[in-house]
Amino acid sequence: MDQRDYRRALGSFPTGVTIVTAFDPDREPWGLTANSFTSVSLQPPVISVCIAKAGRVFPTLSGSDHFAVNILSAAQRDLALHFASDVENRFTDTDWTAGSAAPLLPGASAHLECTVHDRVDAGDHEILLGRVLDYTHRPDPPLVFCRGSFFAAPQPEASP
Repeated sequence: MDQRDYRRALGSFPTGVTIVTAFDPDREPWGLTANSFTSVSLQPPVISVCIAKAGRVFPTLSGSDHFAVNILSAAQRDLALHFASDVENRFTDTDWTAGSAAPLLPGASAHLECTVHDRVDAGDHEILLGRVLDYTHRPDPPLVFCRGSFFAAPQPEASP
């Protein structure tokens, strides 16, 4: 299989953009941009995110029992690119607050603070299942990624 072509096929599916965050054992913040996020269950509230095992943040996430998913707003494109870069410490000069379980990024459309529900081996990734302990959300339009480009999700009209 041509991996580059396969990635282009997968890129045809628009996704939301998140930054997954956690604290290391020294309470230092770590995070990465991820678009492989989904809701799994409402009862109990469980979400999933896929984390590359070769990534710099994987050791922190694999050793932590809590993490947060920051669902980015359309205004946070630069933040998404920053957390997807090779910068050594992505939290340097980045505004953040300590949530009850993990670092939270202001301006996000939503925050989901989670405890690890389960971990599933998935080849070069690990599927991290999180039981949502707390959440917040705002009406800001979310950031969307498709075919290599970011854009703002259209906002639905308010229902009567």
